[in-house]
Amino acid sequence: MDAPKARKPTIKSVAIEAGVSIATVSAVVNGASWVPEGTRLRVEAAVTRLGYRPNRLARGLKTNQSYTVGVIVSDITNPFFTEIVRSLGLTLNRLDRNLVLCDSDHQFELGRKNFLMLLEKQVDGIVLIGDTVKDELLAEHIAATGSAPVIAIERDYDLPDVSRFLVDARRGAREATRHLLEQGYERLAMISGPSEGPGSTTFSRTETIEGFTSELLARGFDVDPKMIVAGNYRYDGGREAMEILLGRTHAPDAVFVDNDLMALGAMQVAREHGLHIPKDLGIVGFDDIPGAALASIPLTTLSVPRAEIGEAIANHLLDRIADPETCPPVRRFFKTRLVVRMSSTRLRDQRSKSQTSMMKQE
Repeated sequence: MDAPKARKPTIKSVAIEAGVSIATVSAVVNGASWVPEGTRLRVEAAVTRLGYRPNRLARGLKTNQSYTVGVIVSDITNPFFTEIVRSLGLTLNRLDRNLVLCDSDHQFELGRKNFLMLLEKQVDGIVLIGDTVKDELLAEHIAATGSAPVIAIERDYDLPDVSRFLVDARRGAREATRHLLEQGYERLAMISGPSEGPGSTTFSRTETIEGFTSELLARGFDVDPKMIVAGNYRYDGGREAMEILLGRTHAPDAVFVDNDLMALGAMQVAREHGLHIPKDLGIVGFDDIPGAALASIPLTTLSVPRAEIGEAIANHLLDRIADPETCPPVRRFFKTRLVVRMSSTRLRDQRSKSQTSMMKQE
């Protein structure tokens, strides 16, 4: 005779186990902030002991929510985006939300399909990371009744009801340019993001160019448009742009690059041309991805608080979903921090060689 099947734990059985009301268990499961810490821990322990799993479908029908957030990222292979998505996903998970992730691969058409698919799934909110969803499509969505709130990262949409989380790239670019000039470099160039197509309207693209040129002018240097070459935010784009710069009549002795992946590609090309970094060529990147510090010549770069951005997005989005009237859209900036490493420290490199020479003479 088969043993009777164990009954599936219910919210009532959790309430009895924890010694609280069903309403309190529901509040804890739904992440309510008013529940006292001791009560919350007791309920969570009961949930774990009994193996209780909330009926997400039933809860969704009752609250008219899917408890799912859609995310469209322009290139999931870019470590800068990956860490933001990871932080966002972990925070959503703690708040009992699912994440549906789409990669648009820097393609407008794929971005459009992803966006429409997420709307069909009736997600509670959408996060756009990068630049592959056009303004017109987003404007149509916002105009619709009961539209899901949207948060954009690194895209400054001029649209109502869209929250924008942006990096203060202009300030960072000025700091990076100033650092290179103070290291004694004089012929500065820049590898920017793409000048057209997906990625061309990324917020930091124009801001880094503005920061780079304004710092040069402020310090009495001319700005040669030929020394600003567009890349594609990928390793191969950095390689191609660096080949162009090194082919100029007056090749640069330092390059500021709009992201680390392109910077690593540019460094590889420089070495293939027999250039010594940082003596012959200084390079500064942007993002501080894990590979920047691990490169054979550690890369000086502008660090961005990616984990902080991901967590802030999750919290703001859920507040917008819960009560859009009391939580209006925001336009929030995050500061960069210059992390100085070997790729740009010409003065340090010269001092080190001078000290070594003196020791040998002694």
